[in-house]
Amino acid sequence: MLYKYCQRCGKLLEYGSKCDCVPEIKSKKYYKRKYNKVYTKFYNSKEWRMLSARYMSDKMYTCELCGKIATNVHHKIPIQLDWSKCLDYNNLMALCVSCHNKQHNKGVY
Repeated sequence: MLYKYCQRCGKLLEYGSKCDCVPEIKSKKYYKRKYNKVYTKFYNSKEWRMLSARYMSDKMYTCELCGKIATNVHHKIPIQLDWSKCLDYNNLMALCVSCHNKQHNKGVY
């Protein structure tokens, strides 16, 4: 049997087992319950998935800010502020992860 030491508390454990001192990580299921169901339903809708895929294809999966590979379709005007623009093609931007995070951290949606 293989053993290892817990990196947090130093307790000897069987390899592959978890220590009691490690907190449980919240799952995506918990996050979805916490998140507003209206937005979750919208982002899972067929219309949004088709529009975002078409937009990314049209922009050739290139970030519109830095030129790297884009993975996110971002709403310029947040749907929380103007729901009528949720499926507006002209309200979208293709962004890489770092540019998308910068947009949200700046307070620019």
